Amino acid sequence: MRLFILFIADILMASQTIGTNEHIAFSILLLLIIILIVINRRPVKNRNQKLIYTQNKNLAKLNLVFFQNKVENGDIIKRLGLFFKVLHTKAAQNNNSIIFNYSPRQARYFSANFKAITNITHNLICFVNKSVSNSSILLSIKPTKTKDEYQISIKTSANINSNEIQTALDDNNKNINYKYLHIASNYANLIGSKIEFSSKPNSSIFSFNITMHKLNNPLNIKSVMQKNALIAYESQTEFFTLVAELSVYGISTQPNPSWESVKNHIMDMLYKPDFLFIQAKIVKNLPYSEINLIKEWQKIKKFKIITISDNSNYDKIASSLGDATLHQPYTADELFEIIKYPPLLHLQTHKIHILPTNDL
Repeated sequence: MRLFILFIADILMASQTIGTNEHIAFSILLLLIIILIVINRRPVKNRNQKLIYTQNKNLAKLNLVFFQNKVENGDIIKRLGLFFKVLHTKAAQNNNSIIFNYSPRQARYFSANFKAITNITHNLICFVNKSVSNSSILLSIKPTKTKDEYQISIKTSANINSNEIQTALDDNNKNINYKYLHIASNYANLIGSKIEFSSKPNSSIFSFNITMHKLNNPLNIKSVMQKNALIAYESQTEFFTLVAELSVYGISTQPNPSWESVKNHIMDMLYKPDFLFIQAKIVKNLPYSEINLIKEWQKIKKFKIITISDNSNYDKIASSLGDATLHQPYTADELFEIIKYPPLLHLQTHKIHILPTNDL
């Protein structure tokens, strides 16, 4: 209506200044311009929809030009691990911890569309990380019953209850808050897969199936280390994931991850650990006297301390104690680099503050 009024006003003004033929030609040109503007203007309900529409349009172009269904040979652990440092930093936004669970006994070299797989995985984790706080987010890869088919799942210890998630995965929800799901869904469609979502009171899971052709057989790892490890961790998910990884190499662990239980084993003269894995979050809350106690007993029993940082909020604390640091999410390769050496080989020199005998 506004454009029409301007058009009539233009006709009335122009008729007083130019000839009839020139006026008619000018008016027709202006009318054509107005019609083109109206035709090309797509209705957008809100700013979020406009952003999503623009993003999806650009993404579609990228899919067609750069991310066609191209199969490559590669190492699934190294491919996914390329963005783990980014996820470690992102997890700090809502104080989450992202864990990677992939058994060293599984095959790792495949022929697959790694670009699509990593983009789907990364965007799903980013969405979950934004949707929950103070939670564990578990990324795992397991073979299905179908030959050369694997399921990648992202599970969180919190409930994500939203009716809009499925509509976003079906590309019917244009809300900018679901942009990561839109992108992940686009990549999944590209490789003929579909993202599934399920939610329970204490957990939520995103999963999708992929085809990966094995290029080598799984490693035949022999459990020959015969060592002991103590693990102090508040999260059951992270504790059991680490227990499973260590058991592959023949490292035995104690069943209770609470700090009080671990501390009792440290001071038990009948028990000799080779490794102490301790969550940086626990270290942050320990009084200095107990940190001092750890260092003193390390000198006596000669075990190696590995501090685990859940996200970048704990990096400084993690580096203040221990002989090595693991940053979640870490790979089995990083863990093996730490445990394969004799415990004393890389021990750093600490200033030991001796506690009185009656305090021990």
